[in-house]
Amino acid sequence: MAGFGCPPRLPPDYRQRLGEVLGRGHGWGTDLELWGTDDGDRIDVLTSASEPPEVLARFDLRDWKPQLYERFLTFVRGVGACIQEAETGVAVPPTTEDFTRALRESRAGRFVQDPEAYLRSLQDNPVRMSDEP
Repeated sequence: MAGFGCPPRLPPDYRQRLGEVLGRGHGWGTDLELWGTDDGDRIDVLTSASEPPEVLARFDLRDWKPQLYERFLTFVRGVGACIQEAETGVAVPPTTEDFTRALRESRAGRFVQDPEAYLRSLQDNPVRMSDEP
């Protein structure tokens, strides 16, 4: 749902900070660190010696978890990061109101609110593969 647009570097204690958001997950290699689970809420940190780190957060919206979203926003504000919607690239201010609105208005948010209506909307306005994140 969310990617980080800044800062170019994470602070040295980012692992501890992310551990306060979600439990440490199992990564697939040294360049990818995970917090959370594959089938639920998850934060990925992709690192490279030649590129700034890339952070991607995905939230399972089947269950609404305001405390989790607050912990995530605390992390974002604490490291001075920017949030971007993965679907659109639009910046999302790291406030509770703006972030929860972005979650609810995302494709996943619209689906869990009313699956039938969301699927009907796809018949009228199909999502092209180029629109996918």
